[in-house]
Amino acid sequence: MIRFSVLRGAALALAAMLAAPAAAAQDTARPVPPAPPPIFPGSAEKIANPQPDNPAYGDLLDAIESTVDKTLMIDNGLAAIKRQMEANDALAGAEAASRGILDEIITNMRPVLERQNLRVTAQYRPLMAAAMADYLTPNEAGSVAAFYRSDIGRKLMGSVVKNFNMDQTMAKAMTDTPVSESDVNADIVSAVTKGMETMDAQDLAEMGRQAFSNPALLKLQRVNPQIQRLRAQMENEPMTPEEDAAIGAMIEGIFARRFPQ
Repeated sequence: MIRFSVLRGAALALAAMLAAPAAAAQDTARPVPPAPPPIFPGSAEKIANPQPDNPAYGDLLDAIESTVDKTLMIDNGLAAIKRQMEANDALAGAEAASRGILDEIITNMRPVLERQNLRVTAQYRPLMAAAMADYLTPNEAGSVAAFYRSDIGRKLMGSVVKNFNMDQTMAKAMTDTPVSESDVNADIVSAVTKGMETMDAQDLAEMGRQAFSNPALLKLQRVNPQIQRLRAQMENEPMTPEEDAAIGAMIEGIFARRFPQ
């Protein structure tokens, strides 16, 4: 079974994970009063009367999505799939016998996986908005959206997305083993860590200034556990029978042409 990482869900998960480094960077920007005790996800208080249908949450999702190079995200996902194929003895043998077969499979797989991505993304968008509404007011959602539309927000997300390789997730997604929250988290933590390493002192100072003036960024951390759960669910969404048949027919056709009986 092949499943594909869903772009908007991945972007939101990356953004939520980035809230902590962005907030922590404020310490490098200027002296600040002692921080309040950390709010751990399990004890975070939800908003009493959330408004998930408020357009502010859809706008926040759009703002985060706008920071993502979707072509690069798909390329990263397909590259991770290819690495998993190369680790399979049978497929590695096919590649050795007919050079370029894996690239041909990946190229022809792309349109089907892009359609699956759009379908599952639309299915989960209301759930993502509801997760944000549980912890952010509409005004706070607007201020977080403004951060991700800022130059530093876009640069930060761009650096992280560039390093998002999806290896842990794809290792499970290409088998019948369910993708877990820890699998999703491992890829995100790796991308955030590598992305933050590319930010220079000036970038970190600007992140600190933004976090100092925008407390809602810190609250975004509270959403992270819910987003991780949704991301894992998205990864475990099966292909439709039509999508599965299209992938199967494509692979069978390539093998039949390259290895005629």
